[in-house]
Amino acid sequence: MNEIVFAKPPLRWLWGGFGFHNSEAQMTGLMSEEFRDERALKSFLEISPSYSRVFAGFADWPKESMDRFANWYDASFRKCGTAIYAVPGRMPTIMEDFDCESYAEATARNLEYVVKGRGCSRIAHFAVTNECSVGPVYDWFGKPDLDGRDRWKIFRDLNRAMFRAFRRHGLDIGLMNTDQSGPQRLKDIEAAMGTLDDITDTWCWHFYDWESAAGDPGNYGRWSALFGDVVGMVERKFQHRRMSLGEFGLKGRATARAESGCDGVMDDDRSYTARHPAEAAISAMARAEMGLAAMNAGFVTAVSWTFCDYPDPTLGWPGGETPRERAEQELKKYGGVGRDLRYNKWGLFRWDDEGHDYSSYPDLYTMGWLAKLFRRGGRVLPWTTADETLRAGAITNADGSLSIALLNWGDAKEIALRIPHPVAKPMRLYEYDSANIPFSPFNDLQGVKCLVEADKGAGGESVVRVPLAAKSMVLLTTDYEDRVPAPVRDVRLDGGTLRWRIPDDPDHRYFRVFHKGRQIASTVASALDPAAKGVDDAATAGDFRVVSVDRWNNEGK
Repeated sequence: MNEIVFAKPPLRWLWGGFGFHNSEAQMTGLMSEEFRDERALKSFLEISPSYSRVFAGFADWPKESMDRFANWYDASFRKCGTAIYAVPGRMPTIMEDFDCESYAEATARNLEYVVKGRGCSRIAHFAVTNECSVGPVYDWFGKPDLDGRDRWKIFRDLNRAMFRAFRRHGLDIGLMNTDQSGPQRLKDIEAAMGTLDDITDTWCWHFYDWESAAGDPGNYGRWSALFGDVVGMVERKFQHRRMSLGEFGLKGRATARAESGCDGVMDDDRSYTARHPAEAAISAMARAEMGLAAMNAGFVTAVSWTFCDYPDPTLGWPGGETPRERAEQELKKYGGVGRDLRYNKWGLFRWDDEGHDYSSYPDLYTMGWLAKLFRRGGRVLPWTTADETLRAGAITNADGSLSIALLNWGDAKEIALRIPHPVAKPMRLYEYDSANIPFSPFNDLQGVKCLVEADKGAGGESVVRVPLAAKSMVLLTTDYEDRVPAPVRDVRLDGGTLRWRIPDDPDHRYFRVFHKGRQIASTVASALDPAAKGVDDAATAGDFRVVSVDRWNNEGK
């Protein structure tokens, strides 16, 4: 039997969590209630990622936008205890008279309102700009030869001004540097280490693979080697500092313009899954494979771009008079889009209002559970195997619980997991079979397939035997409570609207709604229009059942 052996060395690296880039707060004005309650918020609360990247902290952030961000924070990040890495999508254009101190003061003042005035206290990190971009120019700070200015000096001065401004305003927010992207720009991070090390809390780098194909057997080795070099660059200099993978994704080989549908008119910025739908089933595994390679290499956090698709591009006229026009302008200004007119489709699920298509990509069922189970505060277990088709990752948590992810790129097999300590209770097993994707019409994560008991091995170790389908991903965990959520009370029809009472349960995440035993919705709301779900007018309150789903995905009765 094939096996994976996990080790428990005396000292293990801390894991800060998988997460996603979440720009939803800048998009609420474009969301329908259905998309907000049944997709964006519902899926976020179900996954409850412990780390997230957001576009926030703008020097010219209007109070209306700050309050909109804080309202979204209350509904999502606060409920899930998610730590946040904030970054302005792009800084405004830096003119000759740009003053670092004034800019930093304005940014800190706005963040003080959000953090102290609105209680968004989980903003842990801040990068001064996204991938060193300024105005409409990508990587402006990395192009010092464009106009003769010492742009890296401006970058250093700006970071130091920001550090001082945060201290003046009593903001316990650590600076992240440099938020650069790609192997060719690692030299910029090395240069910054010599001048910004005293004020930098965490180093940050982004990686997108534009060349590899999903399922290429050489991917994991290449990614692991590159990631190990990047982490080692920080470790060799600091040891007490860490490197975050601030964005990652698999884009892969380019598609023809005619195939994308843009034909050179607009940019087609899509994930491998979206660009190559015929390979989407294995692309979802490859995305998780890249994340596991990052965790195993020693990154402290890893952020997948993005949580949901961006909406289709908007023109965003400045000074718009209608709510829709103002929402479009806010997205362009504070959602990281800038002046670009491009299709940004990298999410776990679609955002297609025209086709009313909010369905999931296969990635939801790999990355969703990976982010849910591999949370902040875990300690990473190294592993070895003689089977070149297997990939793995494992953490133990402070409460003693254990989570394991397994990727099988080979044929169906049974493997033995050798775990260096007792496993206290049965492990819940969640399966992603690329030949039978567990799609849910409501974007619900797949349920428990079975419970797996550990056998006692030699020397106090545990042995868990797991069957793996060909080209599949399996997650196992003892990080759960076996409970039945409180019943949902006062389910009633009120003028054609189904309503119910929200349970007083801090572990509640969302509701599943059933009509005559058939699920018709998953939502965070406490009301639903049955007619919009195809239920006829003859329905009575007794035809409906509403149940609570808790943080461990237990379903109520």
